[in-house]
Formats: sequence, C-alpha cells, structure tokens
Amino acid sequence: MTRSSRAVLAVGLLLLSLLLAAAPGAQAQLGIGVQIDCDEDPELNVRPSENDDVKITCTVKNTGQLESTVSVDYEWQEEDPRVDMSLSEDEFTLAAGAEEDFEATFSGSPRIEADLSLDFDITASITSVMVLPVDQLNQSAVYSGELTVATFGMVDLTLTDRSTRNLEVSEEVSIGFTMGNDGNAEDKIEVNIANLAELESAGFSFPEGSFVAETVMVEGTSAERTLVLRTPSDVTDEVRVQVVFEATSTNDATAEPMQSSVTVVVKAAASNAALGGGLEELSQDQIQLYAAIGGGVVVFFLMILVIGRLVRRSGGPELEDVTDIDEPTMPGAMPAAAPVAMAAPADEFDGMFDELDEFDFDDL
Repeated sequence: MTRSSRAVLAVGLLLLSLLLAAAPGAQAQLGIGVQIDCDEDPELNVRPSENDDVKITCTVKNTGQLESTVSVDYEWQEEDPRVDMSLSEDEFTLAAGAEEDFEATFSGSPRIEADLSLDFDITASITSVMVLPVDQLNQSAVYSGELTVATFGMVDLTLTDRSTRNLEVSEEVSIGFTMGNDGNAEDKIEVNIANLAELESAGFSFPEGSFVAETVMVEGTSAERTLVLRTPSDVTDEVRVQVVFEATSTNDATAEPMQSSVTVVVKAAASNAALGGGLEELSQDQIQLYAAIGGGVVVFFLMILVIGRLVRRSGGPELEDVTDIDEPTMPGAMPAAAPVAMAAPADEFDGMFDELDEFDFDDL
C-alpha cells in the first residue's frame, strides 16, 4: 500500500470514528450492533458424591455491517461466596453477521440449600469497529439468567439399641430409632422393614404397623420413633433372624436408602423341651456338680437303710424283774434275801456293724 493510500485510509477511519462518536443515529445507519443468547439457565448439583460443575453454551453475534470486536463479561445481581462462574472466552472479533459460541461454567460448594437462587447477567459489548476504538458507542446486549440448586436427598438411620434381642414365643418388643436429614431440603423420610415378607413367612408380625414417616428439616434429626415386633406363637426350635430397617427420601427417588439391622433370637417353648433335652447346653462343670449331688443323696439313703436293718436284727436288752422297794416289811418276817447282783449286760451293739463288712461300697 502506497503512502497516499495509507493516508486516505487513515483519514477515512478518523472521519468514521468522529461520525460514530458525534452522531449516535449514524450507528444505526451503519448497522452496528451485537446480540447474545444462552441455551438454558444453570442448575447446580451439590450432592457431596457428585458436585459437578454445570456448563451452559452462549452465542454472541455481530448484527452490524462492519467487522467488530466484542467483549463479554458477567455480573451477579447478588453474590454468594459458595457459588462461582467463569467464561471460556471473553473477547471475539466478528465479521458482519458472524457469531461464535462460548461456555459459561458454574460451580458451587457441596450441600448448598435447594432454596438458593441467584440472578446473573452476561453482557456482550462492542469495543471497536474496523480496528477503531469506540468505547463510547455503548452498543451492548445482555443475557439475564437465574442459577438454581437441584434438590437431593440423603437420609440417616440410627437404631437406639442394636444389641441382640432374646425373646420368648408370642412376645412383643419395641425397637426404637431416629431419622436424620443430610440432604439440602426439608424431607419427608420414610422407614419400613426391608425384609418384611421374610419375617412374616417365619411367623413374625408388626401389630402397630411396619411403616413410619416424618418430615425432618435440613440437617435435623427426628424424635425417637418405634416399631413393635411380635414373635411367632409356635416355635419348636430356636429361631434367629435379622430385622432390617430401611430409611428412604421422598424428595429424591435416586437417593441411596439407608439400612440398619438388629438380631432377634426366639427360644423354643418350654413345653416342647423333653427331660434332659437341654443337657447339651450345660457346661461340663455343671454336669459334674449335679452328678456329685445326686450320688451323695443315693449314698445317704443307702446308709439309713443298712443301719435300720442292723438295729432291727440286734434287738434291745430285756428288762430284769426288780423288787418293789416301796412295799413295807411285815413284823417278824424274815428279812428278805439280798438281791443277787445283776450281771453286767453284754454290749448289745457288739457286732452290730459286722454286717457292714459284707457290703461292697465300691458298687455304690
């Protein structure tokens, strides 16, 4: 390009710049303009296990008849430190009628409440026309959108006492639990028995129902609730089952249910236990103790029997006749002869226990 051509071009651009700056109506005559649009408003997924960024596609277009440079920027109507936005590009050089796409990316902290919504603007502004800076053109377009937060459900289930329940037949027990809401919106949490069909087929029942529901606020916990379990009325052998409690969210059908279980053992009815049927449950020390007591009782009664037989065989000593000393002596009567001294009786118990030698106590 010759020096004269460059001079003509410079003068033309200068005149154009002055025309655009001094006469706003000339902008419309020259067809200077810009347009911006986005495909959808963003919705954040703030579930802790996912928490993905959300991207939307926006299109900026030069609606004028001259090549223009367009810059884009964003602004929150109300800022929240838990939410952020970024743009994939912030400046475009567009020929007349040309357009280009860019992405707006939104991110948020986990567990943001579902009731949060934020308004935002994405603005496209013409900053120059045919390389001439024309900031005072004030040619811009705005896309106004709204950021929302998706609702997610996350429940917690805590059994008050998870220890094993040892019950009898036809016995009722109340099992307590609490429900927690770890989601991002008020939720009606439902608790039921996950293995209800299995328990009912085994003879168990829930007299007051097998289902409980309660609305729980965000990050809240319900009052203690209970379900009453009744054991079978006829059990011939010990029964051991797991009662599985399951909590679900009504806010979010895709939420993972929470389960917790307790072991229930039902003993057989006492009438069904035959004599000695429970011996296998006794310890070795208990068996030895009961055997020693029983053996001692048998030996005691045998000794009583043997002594009784010996006493009956030996008999007691016979009574001797004695003179009645209270009878008065007649006058002139001869004095009575002195009584003969009584011989010492033989020991009646000599040999009483001789027969004991004939018993073999080893047989006892």
